[in-house]
Amino acid sequence: MKFQLSAFVFIITFFLLLTPIAKAEFQTLEEFSHNKQWKKLLHIKSDNQSYITSEHFWLSKTRNSTALTELKATIAAFKQPLTNIEFVDQHPQCQFPARYQVIKKHIDLSQYGTFKDITCTKYQKWRKQLNIESLSLVFASGYMSNPASMYGHLFLKLNNVNSNNLLDSSINYGAIVPNAENPIIYILRGIFGGYDAGFSDKQFYRHHHNYTDIELRDLWEYKLNLSQFDVNLITNHIWELLGVKFDYYFIDENCAFHIAKLLELVLDQQLIADDSLWVMPSSVIKKLTKHNYHQSLVNDIKYIPSNESILHNYFEQLTQNQKYVSQVLIANQFDFSDHQYQQLVIKDKQIVIEVLLQYFGVLHAKDKDNQSLLQSKKKLLKQRFTLPLGKSLTHQNNKENIPPHLGMPPSKFSIGMSSSDRDYYNTIGFRMNYFDYLSFSSKNKFTNVEMLDLTLAIEDKALKVKKIDVIDITSLYTAPKIWQDDFSDAWAVTVGYQQINNACLNCGVYFAQGHLGKSYVVNDSTLIYSLLGAKAFVGYKDKISLSAKLGFITTLNKKLKSKLEFSYRDNHNLADLSNTKLNLELNYHFAPNWELRLKYEKQKSSLVGINLNYFWDF
Repeated sequence: MKFQLSAFVFIITFFLLLTPIAKAEFQTLEEFSHNKQWKKLLHIKSDNQSYITSEHFWLSKTRNSTALTELKATIAAFKQPLTNIEFVDQHPQCQFPARYQVIKKHIDLSQYGTFKDITCTKYQKWRKQLNIESLSLVFASGYMSNPASMYGHLFLKLNNVNSNNLLDSSINYGAIVPNAENPIIYILRGIFGGYDAGFSDKQFYRHHHNYTDIELRDLWEYKLNLSQFDVNLITNHIWELLGVKFDYYFIDENCAFHIAKLLELVLDQQLIADDSLWVMPSSVIKKLTKHNYHQSLVNDIKYIPSNESILHNYFEQLTQNQKYVSQVLIANQFDFSDHQYQQLVIKDKQIVIEVLLQYFGVLHAKDKDNQSLLQSKKKLLKQRFTLPLGKSLTHQNNKENIPPHLGMPPSKFSIGMSSSDRDYYNTIGFRMNYFDYLSFSSKNKFTNVEMLDLTLAIEDKALKVKKIDVIDITSLYTAPKIWQDDFSDAWAVTVGYQQINNACLNCGVYFAQGHLGKSYVVNDSTLIYSLLGAKAFVGYKDKISLSAKLGFITTLNKKLKSKLEFSYRDNHNLADLSNTKLNLELNYHFAPNWELRLKYEKQKSSLVGINLNYFWDF
């Protein structure tokens, strides 16, 4: 009896001691209003303003309220009794399940009255349909046909426990753009603001089809290793954000920024700083792979090739005879009685037909109004049905598919020295983004996409602007049409400011130039190109220069790349501008994020320069 009494006293004492500790885990309203997770739920910036512009998101009735005011209004709203079952889905507990989840964890609600959990019909149906076990971040490669997509795109994939991959849901963030918007207006409003933006949900197969089949963009899926509590919290917050509006800015407050902010809800460290001047999707991916969650935040990376990538991969697997027979079938309008086709064994016939089906699928994606392509595809399908079932080819991954987190950072600082016939001077440079064709790990082979590339010359202790490329986009290689053309289309557009020749630093002129041409891939490391175009000078006599360019780019080894270009120009009395120009560049990639560039340029005078480049991102 004495022992039982002692045990009873011990247990009571133990729980009494625990009670204050348990209560101490709860926070006061004042304390919790400063909680980072609470502020993240409200998308509050460092200046205490919110990114969210929709008034209906705020239970305190104004987006200008403080985190404490909104917290008090939220708790008061959660306590409201359900007066009419028809309006159950409008109850604040049903509209803001993530807020309810976090507040119950951190605040002792019993001291603020009686809270009855509401059964939210619409929300619970949505959660049941999703049945999420994990989240993935998906990166879509750059799309040169849309300025807002040149740097790639990010969206979330909600992985269902039971469904297959394509039926999973996905969450996208983007600007709300009117149909048939003028392209110039689209660019200006995208850069300077003027569009609302928001989150939307679609099944993943829609994005998969749009990106890989229509826009022919590769995808990389990064599966996240989050706890189930954190997966639920992000999912609940997605429910709160559907239908909510934000301001959209193409350069900083874009898809990458707001998807990163959504993930930061459950992370201790930021993926992207609130005051980042620009945000690149690849930068978010890079930060994600380095983030210190309880364990590695990314537990799987999956490459999803576009239809065009699959086609070129298939084509590389064909034998010379299979390529020849395929070309014969295209030339004779798919006469399958052709003896060369008939001589193939069944397996080879399957391979030829499947590659041709892939080929016409890609052509149709690029030329949707061409009915003859559909007719060709029907003939191929009809022939395929006569052959045994089963897939004869599979995509074989290769070293060309560099995932975005392994690419070079987009921004660059540089220091250097240049010497012309006149004198020599030091230089400093800055590039906002993105990559050029001499960089290793560039996002697209033989392609240059640069914005705001500035070079300053230091002469007589004074800084002088030597060059500004506001936009410099050059696409020297787009996959040529197999069996139709050995040459690829090439084009270039540059707008900026430069010195009219190498002999002066006070002869700057604004310009815009454009070129079109062709290129030919000699092998995996070398490309030859030719371009024809014009350059217009603003504020300079005669103003127009016509030019032809011939050049090649080659990779000499794992650390060396070079470019040689010869230009001839018809200048029409532009006396300060030479008719010929020779440009040679050599890039030495000697360490991660570091390059050494040598440059020789000969036009009216010679210029020799050396630059040390350092690449970085936010």
